[in-house]
Amino acid sequence: MKLAELCDTSPNYIAEIEIGRRFPSLKLIEKLGKELNIEPYRFFIDETKEHESEVNEIISLLSKLPDQQRLNVINLISSAQ
Repeated sequence: MKLAELCDTSPNYIAEIEIGRRFPSLKLIEKLGKELNIEPYRFFIDETKEHESEVNEIISLLSKLPDQQRLNVINLISSAQ
């Protein structure tokens, strides 16, 4: 809601952008970037591909841990977000 206010748009419009129903104008992309402290071009980069090898390595390492340790790591990561 605050992001919508800062960008002078409605929360519903932001929600529709998030789920892919609407597409923001270039002007709104610039506002979003400014408020989120993100360069606007970053909205167009698939960062999962950019870090795919690192993600695969982490998954591989996690899969080798005993169940309880793996769960502890996942919980730690989840609580840090």
